[in-house]
Amino acid sequence: MTDFPMLPEPDCREMLLPSLPVETIAAEGAAGRDQATPVDLLLLHGWGLHSEFFRPWASLLAPQCRIHLIDLPGHGHSPAVEPYTLDAMAAAVANAMQAVAPTYAVAGWSLGGAVALRMAIDFPDAVSHVVTLASSPRFLRADDWQHATTPHALELLRAGLARDYTGTLAQFFELNMAGKFRDHADALAALAVKRPAVRPEVLAPGVALTSGVDLRDEVAAIRAPLLAISGRLDRLSYSQSSAWLARATGGQHVELPHAAHVPHLSHGDEVAAHVLAHLSLPPGGTSA
Repeated sequence: MTDFPMLPEPDCREMLLPSLPVETIAAEGAAGRDQATPVDLLLLHGWGLHSEFFRPWASLLAPQCRIHLIDLPGHGHSPAVEPYTLDAMAAAVANAMQAVAPTYAVAGWSLGGAVALRMAIDFPDAVSHVVTLASSPRFLRADDWQHATTPHALELLRAGLARDYTGTLAQFFELNMAGKFRDHADALAALAVKRPAVRPEVLAPGVALTSGVDLRDEVAAIRAPLLAISGRLDRLSYSQSSAWLARATGGQHVELPHAAHVPHLSHGDEVAAHVLAHLSLPPGGTSA
């Protein structure tokens, strides 16, 4: 039976939170053994996906970090939250991490980046560092926010995931890996089926959630050091939005000129090096 604990943060909105399973990948190698308390790093995937898509990249970080994988609510092994909002999603993830580490860095890809920003705003004592990967404080275009995608693009992705999950994921990665999909196609196909597909009942709410994200007025409150990594070729989360986020938070922006919406898989070594530097750790590991 699913347990529904209350998050005991005094400033948290009152809500029932489902228990989200956490997978921990222990720090390995000489660097990890030398660290009495290796850095805890939480990785949050994008909408419609699951944590297995971090598996290849996590191996580049594990020598220096203790990696934690959590499927976002309604994705993979995690139950959905009610209401299905960014606030509730962030609170559920923070609640799951309480039993794992008192403080931790969080790196979020696409929608996972917005969850990471929400966590840094709502739970500043828990989040030590923030990294956004191809993410944005607002995902939809507006009169005052031109560097963003359109509702039509999100609806096409929703319809595709509902109709053919694995096929749509293959198309998604082919379009967003900046010409490197063929090198990774078999591995990505194998990763796709290692966890359950996104629950059909959260696909439409997920579009509404993503469409409604707008943290521009709140991100200045983030205390944790922030690194925004973007790909110049990204047409879902435009690189200009990451640059804006870095300026608004006093953080750092790194733009990869030949990357698109999946920089940690298309340019894994380079992205890992930037993340480790942000966490003040030396590089560790090499890509396969």
